Amino acid sequence: MSIVKYGEAVLRNKTKPVVDFDDRLRKTIEQMKAKMFEANGVGLAATQVGLDLALFVAKLGEEVYAFVNPVIVPLSMEKNKDEEGCLSVPGVWVEVERFERIRLRAQYPDGKEVDLELEGYHARIVQHEVDHLNGVLIIDRIPPKKRREISEQLDEIARNN
Repeated sequence: MSIVKYGEAVLRNKTKPVVDFDDRLRKTIEQMKAKMFEANGVGLAATQVGLDLALFVAKLGEEVYAFVNPVIVPLSMEKNKDEEGCLSVPGVWVEVERFERIRLRAQYPDGKEVDLELEGYHARIVQHEVDHLNGVLIIDRIPPKKRREISEQLDEIARNN
């Protein structure tokens, strides 16, 4: 399992829902967690390892969770901007605006439903990973001027794939 970099088509795919909550899914999740830690990340979406699954892993506080078939709903219109990086766009850090508070509805790897309210940094991580499952990258959430400023860096990442 390796992390897919900017320029690979799979990063632009909208993922398919997970329907089989089995040992294969659990093994995939364990591999994704290991890859996330190896890369010093706090989240990793299935598309980032080339998989067409609505699934991501994330370190929220001291715990690492796997969320399957996630849906997020803003809990207020309040937003904040903060710098984000991405394992699939290495070396690029950009300011991204996100909702401050969200509700995450998903399933755990055993199929049980989960409904969480998150705010701040944890809400940011979840929104970033759900973006991946919809084919959206951090560079899609920045102004065109900033995108032009980092275009050479993006071209270099794509060339080195």
